[in-house]
Amino acid sequence: VRCPPITSPMGGQSRRLPVVMSTSIEVDASVTPLAPIDWIAVGKYKLAVGIEFALIAASFRAVDALLTLPAAAVPPLFFFLSLRSRVFSPLDASRPDRSAQEGLPTPAEVVRPGWTPPGVAFPFIWLTISFLRATSSLFVWQASGRQLCATPLLLLVFHLCVGDAWNTITNVERRLGTSALGVLGVLASVFAAIGAYYRTRPLAGLLLLPSAVWLSIASVLTWSIWAINTPRQPLWPRQGDGKSSRLRLPLSQLGAA
Repeated sequence: VRCPPITSPMGGQSRRLPVVMSTSIEVDASVTPLAPIDWIAVGKYKLAVGIEFALIAASFRAVDALLTLPAAAVPPLFFFLSLRSRVFSPLDASRPDRSAQEGLPTPAEVVRPGWTPPGVAFPFIWLTISFLRATSSLFVWQASGRQLCATPLLLLVFHLCVGDAWNTITNVERRLGTSALGVLGVLASVFAAIGAYYRTRPLAGLLLLPSAVWLSIASVLTWSIWAINTPRQPLWPRQGDGKSSRLRLPLSQLGAA
């Protein structure tokens, strides 16, 4: 592109200066564009949470309509749900197989931060959290007219359902990016449950607080794992990645839970 002659303010004409403007853009052919977002997979996650929550809530309502549970039965019920709520899910929400992972918290091929807790610590952490959930739920149940179908208890159930969908994403489908995004929902739901428990009975909320502490650590760990495993996986599930789980009949794998 040539510029017109440049004239000085005092008259006269300067010489022409050729100006070359390049409009070419180099494209890296090695970069593969992302496939479209798999909205069907996203819908499955939401559907799974909704079905699981509806089944447990309906069971609670049926029990409340038929009888009042003895107080001694409430902690075992919530201890079971804390560890095995996934049997109500229409998705496979299995926990990781530690033996297949050689005792590691994640598959061997996944790079982990140096501060990752050892795999053997995870069962003890979850058992402790489950015990605290069961104890705090007893206090809330007593303060809610001895009804299972009470809002605070249902919020905890919803948190468990969200966590089960996250287990599907993390441990079964192994979508590191979607796992990092989904763990934020798990964290938000536990804070909602803690708030409801605390408003019902402060001690119950405090007993549930370690769940939020551990899930906050787990959130940082999940995002760190996503960040250091390159190339980074997309945050949203993508079509054609071959990772989507199939829907199943809830309670169909009760014995294998």
